[in-house]
Amino acid sequence: MTFTPQFTKLVVTGALLSAAVIGNAHATSVQVSEVALGAGTHSGGLVLPVQSSAANFWTGFQEIKVTSGAGSNSFQAFCIDPFQWSSHTPTTYDKTTLSPTFSAAKVTSITKLFNFGYAGAVGNNLNAAAMQLALWEVANDDGNLLTGAVHKTASTNAALLTQTNFLLSNYAAASATSLYNFTFYKSSGQQDFVTVSAVPEPETYAMLLAGLGIMGTVVRRRKSKQA
Repeated sequence: MTFTPQFTKLVVTGALLSAAVIGNAHATSVQVSEVALGAGTHSGGLVLPVQSSAANFWTGFQEIKVTSGAGSNSFQAFCIDPFQWSSHTPTTYDKTTLSPTFSAAKVTSITKLFNFGYAGAVGNNLNAAAMQLALWEVANDDGNLLTGAVHKTASTNAALLTQTNFLLSNYAAASATSLYNFTFYKSSGQQDFVTVSAVPEPETYAMLLAGLGIMGTVVRRRKSKQA
């Protein structure tokens, strides 16, 4: 989210059902900075705990640059909490999993929200903005845009409210089996981010194993000929 011209937290989130997400995986320190905005829109008057009064925040995807060792990559991300601003300056983050920062129940809810709404948010400004608001509500608020730390005002974007309420009213019925793998970028002083990648279909795993089997056979044949 950004309050023009500043930026606040985005996060591309969450998954349950993966042991890596549920378990307490070891964190890796990386440098993360916010470099651009993606699909999304401004909220109109919205109340967030990062600021004491209502403002016109950006909601939607942010592009973050993640540097680890000698390499760096850029990813589309959502902010997972509305409590801090993002930064254009590279900042040390822990690259980790959603758990244990979020409870198992929260991870399940985040998983269902992404299963239900993430695909429609990619490349769609309104859906991306609504996905961001719904994520704040699911991960760090009371799930209701009328109350809580994140709530609407009379001047909040009406179309955005309608789409966000649609997500909040329907995501719980989605499957808890994750369609995505999630990476959580966590900082004590800047907004946290989550990025996602699609979980490979079982057929993909089968093809990969078959390919490895073929490679193993070729290597054995080569060794046999050399002998």
